[in-house]
Amino acid sequence: MVLPEWNGPLELRELPRPEPGPGEVLVRVVACGAGLTLQHIRAGLLGGEPPVIMGHELGGVIEQLGAGVDVWHPGQRVTASFNLFCGVCRMCASGHESRCERHAGFIGALRDGAFADYVVVPARNLVDVPAGVDLRLAGMISDAVATPYHAARERARLLPGERVAVLGAGGGVGVHMVEMAQAFGADVVAVERDAAKSQRLRELGMTVLEVSEDSSAADLIEVAGGEIDAVFDMVSTQETFQLGYESLAIGGRLVIVGAHPSKLAGIGSLDMITKEKSILGSRNVTRAEIAETLELVASGKVATHVGASFPLERLEDAFEVIAANTVFGRIVVDVSDEARSADG
Repeated sequence: MVLPEWNGPLELRELPRPEPGPGEVLVRVVACGAGLTLQHIRAGLLGGEPPVIMGHELGGVIEQLGAGVDVWHPGQRVTASFNLFCGVCRMCASGHESRCERHAGFIGALRDGAFADYVVVPARNLVDVPAGVDLRLAGMISDAVATPYHAARERARLLPGERVAVLGAGGGVGVHMVEMAQAFGADVVAVERDAAKSQRLRELGMTVLEVSEDSSAADLIEVAGGEIDAVFDMVSTQETFQLGYESLAIGGRLVIVGAHPSKLAGIGSLDMITKEKSILGSRNVTRAEIAETLELVASGKVATHVGASFPLERLEDAFEVIAANTVFGRIVVDVSDEARSADG
């Protein structure tokens, strides 16, 4: 599925099978996750030039190795980091390749992605998928589940027994943020505005605050049983930012996970200083974190939630569902015939 121009309609095309160059690998795609980042890519906000094949949450099987690749083998089940990193700068060398100083963009924007039968990716981007993980879900896990892992471990540094709130808990990343915080031993309140998503969260046994325009930090604190140690804002509007910040306990951390074009303000420096509150950004993940997240899913410690799935040729329908923001959980696009058959 090709995007011929920014914000243009997607087109189903037959193209020659790509060939991997030196240091690259050809992957036969089984499925690819789909989320809000795709809307930014489609609008040209993450760089690149059309025509381009989007799709970065890939799960597939290695088909062919490029010259110089000797640590992977055909038939191996893989997913990948979607960051185009250099591998040699001080950030990459210290295991923080998502902060690469020579960051060259993203798979599915600066180079063709995985909404296709085959995708070529740098070998250094690959992550092995353990046997206990459904390959159809591996790409989704590499983003929608691994991002919460990074936010919980590296940014909030969650401890067992801490009080946590997830704002926007019914989305494709939000519900996995709840799952991840619970896996870290936190007491979590799932905060959601949509009534149907709130009900689904309750059905999963989660503590839920269904907010309205009149909701306040006091309401959140009451449901949580006290002020919040860590808030994960998956929406990042001024409204959610204010709600999260005002509910923080002494030493509390507000972690911004969701991307929103608006600027956030309204914080008092005295309150921030006297209570030693922290406001943190959280940028996606490293390959090591993807691998660790896959193991958490394989062990059953973190569940995955797919809200809808579409065959590749209905990718436009998937975008409509993403824009409507009505799906609970993540969207998966089935690429291979086997995945489509399994999906029914």
